[in-house]
Amino acid sequence: DCRTGRFLIAPRGWERVSDVSNVVFTNGAIADDDGKVYIYYAASDTRLHVASTTIGQLLDFAFKNPADPLRSRDCVAQRVALIEKNQAYLNQQDR
Repeated sequence: DCRTGRFLIAPRGWERVSDVSNVVFTNGAIADDDGKVYIYYAASDTRLHVASTTIGQLLDFAFKNPADPLRSRDCVAQRVALIEKNQAYLNQQDR
């Protein structure tokens, strides 16, 4: 299931201030033969940008980020479980 609880692109810093503040939207994307992906997006209704990633990173983002539980208590429990899982993984790497 591909229902991530995170934004792929969200406004940051100066992208929050302008004619239409706190808004970003994608204009399209292209993928190169080598797996690199360029995502074109606009911010605050005044600037055009490009973000780069890879197909692998996009798939990882889409399928490995859990859906938003939509309740604060459940969000905290979800984050705690993720932190514990990551900590266990890191502890195994240290051995």
